[in-house]
Order: sequence, then C-alpha cells, then structure tokens
Amino acid sequence: MKTVDTSLDEFVTNHFKPVYYVTSGYPEFWQLVYQETIKHFSDKWGQVGPLYFFLIQTNSWHPIANSKQKEIKELKSIQKPNVELKQEYNRIINQNQEINWDSGEHGLSWSINPKAMLIAMTMSPYEDSIQFVLGPIHEYMHAYQTAYGFQPKAVDSNQMGQALWRGPSWWMEGSATLVSSLYCYQHPELFDKIDDWWDWESLSRDLNHRLKNYKQSGRRITDGVTHNDWQMLEEENLVSQMIYDGGNTACVLLLKKCGSLQNFMAVFDLIPELGWETAFQKHFNLTVEEFYTELEEFVIEAKVSLEKPSGKEDWCGFLK
Repeated sequence: MKTVDTSLDEFVTNHFKPVYYVTSGYPEFWQLVYQETIKHFSDKWGQVGPLYFFLIQTNSWHPIANSKQKEIKELKSIQKPNVELKQEYNRIINQNQEINWDSGEHGLSWSINPKAMLIAMTMSPYEDSIQFVLGPIHEYMHAYQTAYGFQPKAVDSNQMGQALWRGPSWWMEGSATLVSSLYCYQHPELFDKIDDWWDWESLSRDLNHRLKNYKQSGRRITDGVTHNDWQMLEEENLVSQMIYDGGNTACVLLLKKCGSLQNFMAVFDLIPELGWETAFQKHFNLTVEEFYTELEEFVIEAKVSLEKPSGKEDWCGFLK
C-alpha cells in the first residue's frame, strides 16, 4: 500500500513500529504468538501508529501445561507491574483515567492529542488460545481504520466516531471480523505454535453463525451505522447480531464484488483523501444506499449451513 501524508495532523501509516508493554512475568510463549501475528499481518498490509500494545495478565488466568510452549526467542517488550503499566498508559495519552483491566477483554482506544492508539489484551490464552491469533488482527484492523480514516475536519465536526471518515459501525466491526478470520484461514502457518487451527470448517461455521444471527435479528444493517445506533442496539442487546454479524455478512458481499482480499483492502488508500462514503462508492462502484438494497437481497437468498461446511456453490463458498 502507498504511504500517505504523515503530517502532524494525521496518524502514521506504513512505517510505524509498535511498542509492547507487558505484565512482569507475562508468559513469553504467548507474547511470541501475539507479536508474531501482528508482524505477519503488518508486514503484508503496512504498519500504522503511534501504536502501543498492553498485554495484561490478570488474577483470573489459570495456566495449564502446553508441550509447545518452548519455542521462545528474544522478545522486545517493556515489562512492569500492572500498576505501573496503568501509569504508563495514562502518560501516553496525557490523561488520568481509571483503567479496568479485570474484564478479560481485547480492544483498541485512541487519543487525538497526543496522537496514540492503544490495544489492551486482558484475555487469557488458556481459555481461548485462538484469540491470540484472530484477536490481534481484528484489533489491528481498528488501528488501521483509525490511521487511514483520521482527518482533522472530521474531528472538528464531531464526526470521528460516526460514519464520515472511519466508516459506519457495521463497517468498522464487520471488516475487522472478516479480514481477521479470512487472513487466518489463508495463512495456517499462524497457528503452527498453538494447539488450535482455523481451517475452512472453522471459517465456514463462523460465517454461517453470523449470517444466521443477522437473519434472526429481523433488522437491517442500516440500524447499525452511527455511535448513537450502537448505544440504542446495546439497550436491545442486538449489538453483536447487527454490528458484528451483520457487518461481517455485508463485508462478505463486498469482498465477493471486488474479488479478493487484496482488492478489498485497497479501499483504505482512498479514504484519507475522499472520506469513507465517497471512497466506498468509487472503490466498490455503487453508492452506499445501493449496496444496502443489494445486501438485503443477498441475505434473503443466502442459505445458512451449520451441519456441514459451505460448498463452492453456497453464499460464502467463493472464499474457500
């Protein structure tokens, strides 16, 4: 991907090195899995930043023996107790926030002044090891969306959290979910070090579960566009079905239209100059409203397949 203007008014794309902070004594094996996943993906699609990772070990972790946890090499990370890591987190964003790292989650936050994107991973690899491969790419995609979508005019008009530059909520979560799952399917070597995998059966099951959830919601993806939509859907307990599952299904159709993950990712090159909606129209060759209509027809025709993996002729079979 091309390098865009990296003035002080923008985040950096394509050459920023991530910084890793970890809890003192954090398992080196899982640091390695996480960092190698990020390196694998960013070597392909480009680095964004300033980006800081916080890998946090919480009291809820229950380590188990794993025969593969021996392939350790030198890791570049800053190790401190969690109390000091919280202080470092606040120093980076130049604020004094109350930070809760006991939730067992994985997410990205960002600061405008100063420019910084921070990804915190508090999930336990012993409960869900696959999230140390799928999860980093998903959150890195959010950093990607932020870096390519940032514009001072969007901040000035209070649109950074809306659909003007970073894209609708369904796009932000749908593209992060689909790109991470498809990339992992296309690169099985990402799982060489762990006792888990992401083959076509895994990907097909995930895609079809998401399609089923979106269908059962009885709602349209236009209900998951803005930050306010997100808040309203939370009250109805529909964020997962509408924004994540509906967004993932929408991005399957977009990828089908453009033919490959390479072409799908190329839309990001257009966003800094055009904004998300105009970039979408130019890249996918239809307006957002036209896409919404096409998507609903696509969803009606798509048949959920959970008992067996989807075949080539099925709605998502072209990804196989």
